[in-house]
Amino acid sequence: MKRSFEKAKKAVERLFWDTCFVETFSEETAAWGESLHEKGEGETFPCRLTEKAEVCGTDGLLTQTEKTVILLYPAEKEIAAGSAVRIRRENGAERRYIAAGESRVFLTHRAVGLRRDETV
Repeated sequence: MKRSFEKAKKAVERLFWDTCFVETFSEETAAWGESLHEKGEGETFPCRLTEKAEVCGTDGLLTQTEKTVILLYPAEKEIAAGSAVRIRRENGAERRYIAAGESRVFLTHRAVGLRRDETV
């Protein structure tokens, strides 16, 4: 049983062609009582960005589409809701996202929904 689990886990991880960088933040309280958010060192690990386009409707000649973006990553890693996530695709393109909710945990990997970070 354990051997088949390891095979399944390796099969899923072979699909992780992208690289993910998760920025971490910590909250500290200053001497005067203000909460300060400090950016810490992030963590880099392999991942797989999946996108599913859904046609929402048409407006005259233009079709409006909406994408559902899900990030698959190793089960031993953690991405908290609201985390800033930078993804370098296998072709070298880099995109910025924000984790939209809690991760779903599977035996072989984790998955989290993302929304595109439009801020510069």
